[in-house]
Amino acid sequence: MNKPLPLRKGDVIAVYAPAGPVDEARLLRGMARLSAAGYIPEVADGVLAADGYLAGDDAHRTRQLEWALSLPEARAAMAARGGYGTTRLLPMVDWRKATRRPKLLVGYSDLTAVLAYASTRLNIPCIHGPMTAADLALRFDAEALDAFARLAGGKVSPREPWGEPMERLRGGGAEGILTGGCLSVLTALLSTPYEPDFRGTLLFLEDVQEPAYRLDRMLTQWIQTGKWSKAAGILVGRIAPAKGDTAEDLRRVFFDAGKRLAVPVWFGFPAGHDGRNVALPFGVRARVDAKGRLKLLEPPVGEG
Repeated sequence: MNKPLPLRKGDVIAVYAPAGPVDEARLLRGMARLSAAGYIPEVADGVLAADGYLAGDDAHRTRQLEWALSLPEARAAMAARGGYGTTRLLPMVDWRKATRRPKLLVGYSDLTAVLAYASTRLNIPCIHGPMTAADLALRFDAEALDAFARLAGGKVSPREPWGEPMERLRGGGAEGILTGGCLSVLTALLSTPYEPDFRGTLLFLEDVQEPAYRLDRMLTQWIQTGKWSKAAGILVGRIAPAKGDTAEDLRRVFFDAGKRLAVPVWFGFPAGHDGRNVALPFGVRARVDAKGRLKLLEPPVGEG
């Protein structure tokens, strides 16, 4: 496991736009909150570029990502926002070069493509967490930002319950390598060279504005491939029901997926698109106990 250096107060965070166009006012708001938390945000050239539903063409967004991964003074690379487009960059990045001195990759939503690939195939821990022009700007939560700071700084004890207790849908405790992310983005990686390796993992899954039947369809696709047959369990984020669905519909979908896989399923971890976005480390071992409490058994960062 090639762990990045811990992120301390006074460290630089490289901010880039690998997916959708970035709103300047939101970006400035999020940067101000990173600065107030003690970090130094540095923004990629052309971060405000727009090309339809993308933040510039593929080459432009790849240059931003590679800049964020290689900036010598930065200890973390945080996406400005999600949207769509990150999967298009995966074959354009020199990942061997990026893994020599890895930065702490931070984001969620469309950044799932990078986080899941890096944490399972490149053996680089990442953080499913805040984005500068997204949750830091639109639904700022000081406690969630503080949790990110502690996690990124390597200051979370394995004895400490993380987040909030989850609701048990089936089974009991489980332990494995925590990874996952936005289900629709994960499903878009199936049968590509960047498909994550989910053997022995605790799968964290969330999504946004997806009806229950579409979640079922994606879960079924994964189950029928056999790629989740050796997963240790499923942790579901707080997903807002789509129009016409209820929270019980969502519970039923994930319960059924866990039943078919014969693994424990826990529901309602406070991370993702809906409500609080508590940072989660991907690529490191974690355990959920019989009371639905998540414990992080190792940090996502090394010593330094």
